[in-house]
Amino acid sequence: MVRHAKALARRKERTELRCEQVLEAAEACFRAEGFHGASMARIAETAGMSVGHIYSYFESKEAVIIALCERRFAGFEHLLTLVEHDKRRNRASLVDAWISQFAWWIDPERAPLTLEIMSEAGRNPKVSSVVRRIDRRFRDMMRQSLVPLAGPIPEDEIEDRLEALTMLAHGMTIRITADPDVDPRRLLESFRRAVHRLLAIPSA
Repeated sequence: MVRHAKALARRKERTELRCEQVLEAAEACFRAEGFHGASMARIAETAGMSVGHIYSYFESKEAVIIALCERRFAGFEHLLTLVEHDKRRNRASLVDAWISQFAWWIDPERAPLTLEIMSEAGRNPKVSSVVRRIDRRFRDMMRQSLVPLAGPIPEDEIEDRLEALTMLAHGMTIRITADPDVDPRRLLESFRRAVHRLLAIPSA
């Protein structure tokens, strides 16, 4: 029984490593060629695997795209969760620490693929469903993490302000992708000021 459990654990680990290998290759290909330009053959070549081998882990390119969406947000969610566990900060610095994690989200190497995902969501109902779910999760996280830190906000304005924060977050992705000369630090500082206003955080 123990030997069987260890064998299953090793198999699971190998599968996870192979999936990660495919996703890393797919991300590189999608960044270079877009979702529709990058073929499964190209992804397989980049991953050092056969196309058939990839299909044993992902049933289609669409499944690769969806897994990539989920992995991307999981990485960002992990960063935000780490901030929430730091109880030493005051209200404003907790908000700023939360905001600072968006440096990962708008990294010039990472942002264009996020924008590609959003564009694909407008064409592909399955990708759209995943993006909507991630968007709802992001809003839930803001509601749980940021709203308790906010200043006095009318109850009937909270959802509108969270919607504004979501739009600003997406807008940063577009801005950093559209203008390679934009300074990510300045962009993030503008976002920080807007978040403080929307959450009615008192000035230091």
